[in-house]
Amino acid sequence: MNSIIIVSKNREDTSAALSEIYQKKSIESVDQDLYTFEKTVGIPDIRAIQERLYLKPIKSKNKAVIIDAPQGLTTEAQNSLLKILEEPPENTFIMLVTPNKNSLLPTVLSRCKVIEIKEDVSGEFSDTSDTLNQLASCGVGEKLRLAQDFSKTKEETLLFLQNLIMAARKKLIENPLDQTNLKMLKEIQKTYGIIKSTNVTPRLTLENLFLSL
Repeated sequence: MNSIIIVSKNREDTSAALSEIYQKKSIESVDQDLYTFEKTVGIPDIRAIQERLYLKPIKSKNKAVIIDAPQGLTTEAQNSLLKILEEPPENTFIMLVTPNKNSLLPTVLSRCKVIEIKEDVSGEFSDTSDTLNQLASCGVGEKLRLAQDFSKTKEETLLFLQNLIMAARKKLIENPLDQTNLKMLKEIQKTYGIIKSTNVTPRLTLENLFLSL
């Protein structure tokens, strides 16, 4: 399969996966076209990439076109990719990098080989436990700063809240009679549900949560 999806939230892991593919397919750096987008990828972005897809490799037998989409792709952009993913140009590997495969259409996923890189979150869980303790005692300014730090994208916010829920559950198990821990867990779970199911601004929603703890 010449169409590949790499699912990873870690940039170093992503680079390692890409390097392995380059090595296996003997793709020199001059034939690696990387397109990184800071915003959601739309149809104009895909059209600009498609114009270069049919160019021949310069030095290698194969070439790679990498679409790095940390903010995801619009539904329209994904639909515009379907034909090219199913039948890439000869000697061309198309690689789509995303932090969340659930944001992709089933029709896109079915046309690609999916490489999902699992994260080791043990360190993150420890850090989140520290953050939970910090939230219980820090001032308003620090809570607002933390809300900003953990709300860069919706996906990052949801992952952070998942770890925060685990940390809150651990505190509740250790002290099941503490009503403060129970209230905290319920508030975090409520916030997670709101951010996941609606189009609210993650930063403002986290600010409201942190100020209530």
